Amino acid sequence: MTSPRSPLSLLLGLPALALACTTPSSATDGASSTSSTASTDASTSSPTTSLPDPTEDSPTVTESTTGCDDFVHELEVTPLTADEAVEFVSVTALNSTLALALAADGRLFRPDDGGVFRALAMPADPALKRVELVDAATWMVVGDGGVAHRSVDFGVTWSPVDLGTDAALRDIAFFNFVEGGGTSLYGIAVGDGVIVRSTDGGATWQPAALAPAATGSFHAVTGNPLVAVGAGGLAVHSVDGGVTWNPVATGTTDDLVRIAQVYDEAAIVTATGKVLQQAPGEVQFYPVEPAAPVVGIGRFDGILAALYDDGTLGGWPESSMLAAPTPVGAGARVTSRGNASGILVAGDDGLLAFVTLAPSGACKLPRGS
Repeated sequence: MTSPRSPLSLLLGLPALALACTTPSSATDGASSTSSTASTDASTSSPTTSLPDPTEDSPTVTESTTGCDDFVHELEVTPLTADEAVEFVSVTALNSTLALALAADGRLFRPDDGGVFRALAMPADPALKRVELVDAATWMVVGDGGVAHRSVDFGVTWSPVDLGTDAALRDIAFFNFVEGGGTSLYGIAVGDGVIVRSTDGGATWQPAALAPAATGSFHAVTGNPLVAVGAGGLAVHSVDGGVTWNPVATGTTDDLVRIAQVYDEAAIVTATGKVLQQAPGEVQFYPVEPAAPVVGIGRFDGILAALYDDGTLGGWPESSMLAAPTPVGAGARVTSRGNASGILVAGDDGLLAFVTLAPSGACKLPRGS
């Protein structure tokens, strides 16, 4: 069953891909997308040799079975530990062991060999707002006043980076960009009235050109395709690696605070907990009232996942291939961008959890099928 071509694919010239009854391929995005070293935490289950009970829905049918129209993935939640009950405001991860968490007081935490998140030996800076992994060894953090720091040795040492602005920076993303027959590691940072770009993995930065109707305060960005969102329903996109940006209609004046994308499917979270989707056959987005307010959005390879304010994580749209929302912890407030390995969730009182897709699932056809 093939998903219809969405309006964003028409806008950005991207192919729509089949999602239903297929297993997502291993791909990464954002900070996670920049490294081919990301490992998958989930293992593959051995096939069962026992015969199914003919009176029950068959547990041996898989997503490749003819007529499998209701295949869903289960979620597995692995609680993690921080050595302090801090409030985490931004997280990023390649997998459950290579991860970074930013606390509200401006300290950075990463897991030690035992898996416990501990503060790095660097001064706290409350101006810091967002952290991102460039690749396995290279990390960046940005914040108010244009502050930015970069590490190329797994966070052991950090150096300031000049992004050419003193504006408050709210988000940063990295992605692979194909140009001139080669692939380069690009970065985009967004903030109050500014978008800056890097073509060398965050070492140097240049300002981007914004169309007159594409200016404002930006809160979040996603890479490849490039879309940035912000205050008052502002959304812009770029098709040239972030050199130029043009507006996209969202159909709302709500502040837009989070965005995630898989293939040509996008989901934007508003400050009021709604999610924006695209109207069929139209370019602009429209608001959807979720079952509970959404506070974050991430992805498992080819599946979007919404973090709800009740501490559960579930698929988006709510009729997607993920099972019912799964508890990840009360006080969960932020997610990593996510990738094929999984999504890191964090929040109040040192809450941390790594969520993965179950290694296998069952498409339970009706009895007698």
